Amino acid sequence: MKVEPLSIDIVGLVGACSYALDCIEAELVNVKNKHGKRVAYISVRMAEYWSIKSDALQDLAMCALLHDNALTQYISEELQNHSDVYIKNNLSEEKKHLHCIYGEKNISKLPFKTDVSNAILYHHEHADGTGPFQKTWREIPLFARIIHLADMIDIIGNSKDFNGQRWNFICQYLSKNKDRLFDSECVNAFRHAFTKESFMCLSDDSFETNLWGIIPRKKQVFDWETCKNVADFFANIIDYKSSFTSRHSVGVAEKASLLANYMGFNTINIQKNVFSWCFA
Repeated sequence: MKVEPLSIDIVGLVGACSYALDCIEAELVNVKNKHGKRVAYISVRMAEYWSIKSDALQDLAMCALLHDNALTQYISEELQNHSDVYIKNNLSEEKKHLHCIYGEKNISKLPFKTDVSNAILYHHEHADGTGPFQKTWREIPLFARIIHLADMIDIIGNSKDFNGQRWNFICQYLSKNKDRLFDSECVNAFRHAFTKESFMCLSDDSFETNLWGIIPRKKQVFDWETCKNVADFFANIIDYKSSFTSRHSVGVAEKASLLANYMGFNTINIQKNVFSWCFA
């Protein structure tokens, strides 16, 4: 059976993945719903300051949506040695570098259009070099610096609500930590992108509609190897949900391929058809 090239809305898939990550994180570390999408929205709004557009803007959004893609992997491995209560209370600066390393490796499977090297790896770095890898802001890629600030804004905003009082607190927080936690450029970019009124809109679902309106989205045709890499990325995230599902999806796929080969079927064609159905 002939298999046509696959057309995939990669941004849509990543958005769905970010929702799955949020659900898992909400269960394990009490992260509020739609965290990834809010970080992405804050990031792409800040990107206007540097006139980041087109492919680069799409790649920034994807990195922001998936900035914590390996947190479940880190938690899963830690659960082998500690309770979930211990992990919630001890997700310290010293351990943050692990999920950054894992996350950077994971996204290497995805089809980015521009260079996003170290965007995930350094997204917890501080401007003054006191972060997990002790890199100063001049050593950190712009995408990582943007995501770092956007991540902190969402965490602070969600500690209570995105209201006027919280806006005043964030403005004071950014001023106090400029050139310490955040570089001046990123602080200026946030203030350029948001007012009190637009910040308060983060408390409802309107920001998500705006997010999809800003990010360039269109289906792209990918070769078989790229589709397999994308599927592997999603499968690994699912499989780190618990010890029961560990490597379940990937393992089933591998066994199915072996069985098909034993029965005389063309394994590659079967796999391509499966991916075609999944991404239709």
